[in-house]
Amino acid sequence: MDGMKGVGNKAENLKPRETVAEYPHMMEEALHYFKRITSKVSLKGNNLLIQHLTTIESIGLKRGIPADGVDVLLRLALSGNLVDTANTRILKCLIPATDLHPDPIIAAVSLFCTGKSTTSTRILFIRWLISVFDLIPCKDALSSLYNFFFCLLLDDKLCPSLCHLLYLLTRKEHVKAYRVRSLLELQSRKGLQPHILGLLSIYKVFCPELVSLTLPSRVKMYFKDSNLLFTSELKAITKINSGDPVRDYKLYVGETKKPPSRAVKRKWNSNPYVPVSSPTVWGRDSSRLASSHTTCPMERIQTFSQLLENILKLELPAQMGCVIQSPLLLNFINCINEDDSLLRLNYWLAFSLHEECAWYSGQKHNKQEVEAFLNTIIRTQEFLQEGLSGTEEFLHKCLPRWNGKYCAQILQLISWIPLYSFPDIEGLLFETLMQLFVTSSLSFKIDMLKALKKLLQNWLLKHSVCPDHRSADQNDTMSGLMTSMDEMIQFTGRLCSLGIQMHNSPLLLHIILDFYKLVSDVYLWFNLPLIVLPPPAVFYAALLCTDSVNLNQLCYIMYRYRNNLLTAKRNEKRKSNQVPLNISSQTYQVYNQYLTAMVGCLWTSQAFSSDSHPQGIKMAPELLEKAGVSTYKKAFNIVFHPALMSFSVAFLKDVSNYTSTLPL
Repeated sequence: MDGMKGVGNKAENLKPRETVAEYPHMMEEALHYFKRITSKVSLKGNNLLIQHLTTIESIGLKRGIPADGVDVLLRLALSGNLVDTANTRILKCLIPATDLHPDPIIAAVSLFCTGKSTTSTRILFIRWLISVFDLIPCKDALSSLYNFFFCLLLDDKLCPSLCHLLYLLTRKEHVKAYRVRSLLELQSRKGLQPHILGLLSIYKVFCPELVSLTLPSRVKMYFKDSNLLFTSELKAITKINSGDPVRDYKLYVGETKKPPSRAVKRKWNSNPYVPVSSPTVWGRDSSRLASSHTTCPMERIQTFSQLLENILKLELPAQMGCVIQSPLLLNFINCINEDDSLLRLNYWLAFSLHEECAWYSGQKHNKQEVEAFLNTIIRTQEFLQEGLSGTEEFLHKCLPRWNGKYCAQILQLISWIPLYSFPDIEGLLFETLMQLFVTSSLSFKIDMLKALKKLLQNWLLKHSVCPDHRSADQNDTMSGLMTSMDEMIQFTGRLCSLGIQMHNSPLLLHIILDFYKLVSDVYLWFNLPLIVLPPPAVFYAALLCTDSVNLNQLCYIMYRYRNNLLTAKRNEKRKSNQVPLNISSQTYQVYNQYLTAMVGCLWTSQAFSSDSHPQGIKMAPELLEKAGVSTYKKAFNIVFHPALMSFSVAFLKDVSNYTSTLPL
């Protein structure tokens, strides 16, 4: 046969084998066959070629292809010696069983340049590079080819996949003015294409002064999921080869005891590091740090002194999934204060949440894995002390179709939503929460109110400021911040009023009062000019409750409101250059009405006559007399209040026991 060196075309040369033990031998025969192809070979009627293709497909999709096999098959697929059908079958089953050395990649790109392969095969090769990107420990080789890939963007068919690959490869030194101009010209010719916007977005993060185009502020799925090949198969193979299904979150910075097994690849960008001690990470001695390079990858840092020496040269790994489990990397992200790191993390996070946790996508997911993943994200946000926009976008998409799964994790994610203008998130999030609250059980209502309290607390901690140190031109921003917090508290107040009407639960009331315990001290604790009183339904339910804990908590809350209002009043008279307090006279009026009702109930025994609030408990004397309660005036004082009756009874028993012991 033409193109073969002494290879026959009889199917009996290779009989089917099914046992796992014979996999290496079958693969060896197939690779030996493909290695000897040097010119055009037809697929039609070539039973031996079909048999060997079936062999590498079955083994590749189950066990992965060894490193030498990847080299052979890549060269064959890009040589143009096989038809597109055969090349497609090869690339779609070319799942590496181990990390990829850069040499086969460089050789494959060289064949890519010759143009021997068809456009569809070249597109599939780029998609293959994207899919195995995390399995290439040394990204320097691919990075050196950046300009070559960029020049190919003019090819309309290659452009979407190349933009995705360039997005993964882009570093700050790659962002040049001429490249930005080329992308803008390309966009003006093709229109607003998501893949071009994705590449421009990472350019703008690294060099915002070069990209004048206004890009969407929120994370978007710029690249189609179809750019990835064999995602589920790669994950399964990596689990089999590693023997540890939870290693896709582990980070091996500074681990030198023993080489770990290969970690699970979570989709396209989450594979953890190869240990620093491995010489295959960079192809050279890991003790050589950033002295000869402009950047220093984080996995090469082994000691704290090295971290300090290279802090300005450090570079985050390409596998952003490693970051969420590493305190070292999270601290680094917090310290460098650069948007590109968070943008990459949020992009990976939005993608992974959609693929791994989105019940609305119709995919089946492992419950334990999803819970572990969500818990890891929650710990990451708690460590960073801020919410990630990737989780926020996930919540906006999933909550309208939420089926109640992973309730504890979802509510914790809600508590870390970043603070925006309230109208921006009211329609997307809080209207959905209102519908869920109305139709949910008592326990869910309690958990949701806890999450909203945590959300408010996170907002207050992140945005609390001292009004004395804010300049006048920042007042508008401060006013918008206060408006958003005020509306959020008012929204929670409506939920609280609704919950009290639906459930007569002391526990629910306790959680509600716990929320307002935080609200009552916003001004003094957080230096924020905001005082919001509880709605009447909450105040009167606590004032007339039957348990002493909630009544005691209400008294403490009213005491804290008094201190905050008095301090705000004094500061308003004494300081004129601070941010306006905007505490209306109606707030003082409502507080005085509440206080009058409380004193009338507990102290002066005027519960139903001294209350002046329009939604209060004031009643006409004739109506009370018709009720048949002779001592209605004293029904809620400190002695006869239902919540305090047990204390009165205990006091009388103690007095009775004491008097019985006295001598006659």
